[in-house]
Amino acid sequence: MAKLVGKWKLDRSENFEEYMKALGVSVFIRKAALIMPNPTCEIEHPDDIQFVIVMNVPVVMKHVQKFTLGVPFEDMIPNGDMQMTVVSQEGDTKLTFREEVEGDEPHVVTRELVDGEMVMVLKKGNTTCKRVFTRVK
Repeated sequence: MAKLVGKWKLDRSENFEEYMKALGVSVFIRKAALIMPNPTCEIEHPDDIQFVIVMNVPVVMKHVQKFTLGVPFEDMIPNGDMQMTVVSQEGDTKLTFREEVEGDEPHVVTRELVDGEMVMVLKKGNTTCKRVFTRVK
């Protein structure tokens, strides 16, 4: 998993506003998120099963996720709601975050190393967003 460890900066994004709509994010927050300078993502992996991920969206928020693989933890989704999330690791280049609430469509986020970039795919129901990050030197 060392390949994902480090600091990343958003390079490009597809369908982000539609994804935020699918999550129930307010118009004000959606518009603010779209005009903010490129967010960064820092991934730390202090031991074999623990991770710390810090998403820093200038002016809007700093979102910190501290978790152990396979162990449910409470996480805030972009609309401000708290949900239980479970993270799994696939190989040494992919993390999958799954949030499921009874009676609601699953919310799944993957972070995967693809051709030297970190590709983040966010899915809520039938809505998919792709955000591509480049490594910060």
